[in-house]
Amino acid sequence: MSNRALLGVFAALSVALPGAQALGQEIFGAKFTHQLTPPEFCDFTKKFHICSWVLREAQGFAGHEKAPRDGTIAKIRIVACKPAGSFVLQIVRVNPVTNEAKAVRTGPVINYQGTRRNCTVSNNFNIEEFPVNVPVKKGDSLAVIATQVRFMYNSSSGPSALFDPPLAEGDAFRARTTSSGFLMLQAELAAP
Repeated sequence: MSNRALLGVFAALSVALPGAQALGQEIFGAKFTHQLTPPEFCDFTKKFHICSWVLREAQGFAGHEKAPRDGTIAKIRIVACKPAGSFVLQIVRVNPVTNEAKAVRTGPVINYQGTRRNCTVSNNFNIEEFPVNVPVKKGDSLAVIATQVRFMYNSSSGPSALFDPPLAEGDAFRARTTSSGFLMLQAELAAP
């Protein structure tokens, strides 16, 4: 093989490898393919009341609601509508028979910017990404603790579970208080 041909092969590989790595990312949670709805409050009557929202169904990514393997979450992504908010990330276990949940890990706090643009577009969202280092077990689900969630797509099916008061580490499994919309929340696992 000539030097030019060999250089061409290396050049093609250098372009193809990052794409292959992107395809190999292990992501669970929402796919970000639906327009957001207005913020959802834990309790409209109590401004600083907090709850846990558990992602039970991945919007646009059915079957990817739970961690696919034991590992570490390296990145959290959200699509938020309206400026500035915060939440505490939780990792929860859900009993598939009873649909009860319990918190297994709480933290870190994530402060996001949000954008009004995400409230009106239906694709090409502004996605915020946060580096984290959170251990997770296969089958664990994502949840958030907050007074309100600005990264929600409400639907009549109510795929997320709302827990009031919020889930706390060390507590037993318990039933949800009510249903909620789709959390526009996604996690990426670190490479094994």
